[in-house]
Amino acid sequence: MTAVVVDDEPLARRGLIHLLGKEPDINVVADFGQPARALEYITAHHPDVVFLDIMMPGMSGLELAQQLTAPQPSLVFVTAFDDYAVRAFEHHAVDYLLKPIDPERLTAAVAALSVRHQGLQVQVENERLKAAIAELQQSITARTTQPSFNEMLVIKEVGRTTRLAVSTIDWVDAAGDYMCVHAQGETHILRSTMAKLQQQLDPVVFLRVHRSALVNVNRIREIVVHANGEYRLTLVSGDLLKSSRRYKKEIRALMAAQ
Repeated sequence: MTAVVVDDEPLARRGLIHLLGKEPDINVVADFGQPARALEYITAHHPDVVFLDIMMPGMSGLELAQQLTAPQPSLVFVTAFDDYAVRAFEHHAVDYLLKPIDPERLTAAVAALSVRHQGLQVQVENERLKAAIAELQQSITARTTQPSFNEMLVIKEVGRTTRLAVSTIDWVDAAGDYMCVHAQGETHILRSTMAKLQQQLDPVVFLRVHRSALVNVNRIREIVVHANGEYRLTLVSGDLLKSSRRYKKEIRALMAAQ
């Protein structure tokens, strides 16, 4: 089967191509980091299968899938997060892979693709795909009407992608356009600004204590008041943080609520 890989992350794209190179039934004929270019190629060359990342700038994997015309290739969605997406795919029996990709799971997906193509079940597969995308779009629409905050952070570092449960984060400190995310004794580097990251996290749980520091209130063991109006926070992890006077109002409110 001829295959196309679409992922805006070069490392993730190369990693998937490497794994697919070990699958005798798959021949990767093209790969793209830009969804628009991928759409042009797929429309012109009609590959058998497309491995498609969901979250991409400019055009998401779902939007690309909706623009494909007959004859449509089989699609295998690749996602790093969001349980609601996984539930939709499982409900409608649509293939998906979770990042980081498990080679055994990939082999199973390729085997299923081979069986379906030999049995000419592509039309049935496309109907399932349409139903899954419709369910996902409904979920996305519902989410935009009410505040929602991330339960997982996807952190892409050199050579690896980490899915980090937000509840395990102790605290975060800023270093320019990068965030140092401290969780479970490890520090992960996330490319983001403090303002952008705060928008993704529940403000009831994550409290700004300094211009460059954000703390999970559930991970605070002790708060000590200093004479100069600052606070010293001791976390369950043993880390010590100092607040700035600018954020003393928020910390006082937290102490009053305890």
